[in-house]
Amino acid sequence: MADLKNIDEHLVQTVWNDQRFIDFDLKSTDGRPIQVLKPGFWNSDAGPDFVQAELLIGGDLYAGDVEIHVRSSSWYDHAHHLDPRYNRVILHVVFLNDDINLRTRLQSGKRIPTLELLDRLDAPIGDLFDAREENQSAPGDCRVTGKGLKIERIQSIFNDLGQERLTEKAGMMQNLLDRVDFEQLLYEGVMEALGYTKNRKPFRELAQRVPLSDLVGKPDETIQAILFGVSGLLPSQSQQETEWDDGDRKFIERLESMWESTEQYKNPTRMTAEQWHFAKIRPANYPSRRIPAIAQIVSRCQDTLMMDFLPLIEEAVAANRRVLARIRRRLQERLTPAPSGYWEDHSHFGKGIPQRGAALIGAARASDIIVNTLLPMTLVWAEHSQSPKLAEAVQRLYDSYPKLQENRITQKIEAQIFSQEQPIKLISPSAKKQQGAIYLHRNFCSSQLCDLCPVIEGGGVIKN
Repeated sequence: MADLKNIDEHLVQTVWNDQRFIDFDLKSTDGRPIQVLKPGFWNSDAGPDFVQAELLIGGDLYAGDVEIHVRSSSWYDHAHHLDPRYNRVILHVVFLNDDINLRTRLQSGKRIPTLELLDRLDAPIGDLFDAREENQSAPGDCRVTGKGLKIERIQSIFNDLGQERLTEKAGMMQNLLDRVDFEQLLYEGVMEALGYTKNRKPFRELAQRVPLSDLVGKPDETIQAILFGVSGLLPSQSQQETEWDDGDRKFIERLESMWESTEQYKNPTRMTAEQWHFAKIRPANYPSRRIPAIAQIVSRCQDTLMMDFLPLIEEAVAANRRVLARIRRRLQERLTPAPSGYWEDHSHFGKGIPQRGAALIGAARASDIIVNTLLPMTLVWAEHSQSPKLAEAVQRLYDSYPKLQENRITQKIEAQIFSQEQPIKLISPSAKKQQGAIYLHRNFCSSQLCDLCPVIEGGGVIKN
């Protein structure tokens, strides 16, 4: 049985509310396919946890409520089967199915399906605690804030936590290999990272709807046509009537024609444009620029995506600092394809872009993908292939990788721990130390495990 000591019902509710699970090919415990159209509204009053949800279950549309528990047995422990307020529940969502019943019984006598999320989470449990940011203590409540620091000890602690973060990520990827192979897992990881926060879920769904094996060996524009078509972002799939200029019209007609000749075109179930977010996103980062980016990466890789990176990573085994920097630069180049043709000066169909010729993926995003996806994935590959040399190469690259772009978690940890008198620059921030800060936040700070804080327990604070 899974270790549930840090899992509470509010966390599972947050997972459902934010849809932080792999929803492609989702099935209930009795084998019925489930598609979430609307997760419902979080209910703060008595009764079911989510109301006005809309789901497709076994191909039929259901509208009603959703109840959330850590264990499926809690439905009966809480006597919901005797409470008529729960007769509108259409789905019982649980972290762990610990009950022998495949379906949950309502007070009315009707049986409803149960959905177990244990093996479907899209991130480690520690990461998911971060979704409850609004409920966590402010930086001023941190026991480290304002205290003198032992800088060398803090450096060591953040490095150790960064190593834990790499191991945790590799472990999560290892678990996902029960569902997909290495190539598909790397592809999904890159696709999800291209979506940032707002579009990570639709990009993950797109990668699952169009697996890598459907794309390898195809030319760039054919891959674009397939991905745009399945994503629901082609102009023909929009309800809006638009007048195109000649350049737009020629490209769009060519892409639409390619789409109509693909196998995927025959599949009636596709994504919709409403699933994608464009508001408050820089035009250079629109989903419609990320799709030609991944199309270039996949079309270039020929038969295998992993082998586009592995030989280069292996060179890090005996590399000095200068060579390591060159390897990092070359890895980044593979993930920052230059736009060609239509996408040199467009952010979306019919929409220009302020900076002509801007990379389809920025250098900062490429570095994030390398540290957070490529290196952990390669570590898992090294373990499966029993290659200590490759594992050592991954470690050398990880240890040498310079600081990544700041995010709200690294900024929060900096505010909690460091000060003007002892700024963060004293520990020589690196990607590994940043990963350590994220690990600290998600595994200790966000769940308020202050008594186990590695900074305090590890002797990083000068005692008064």
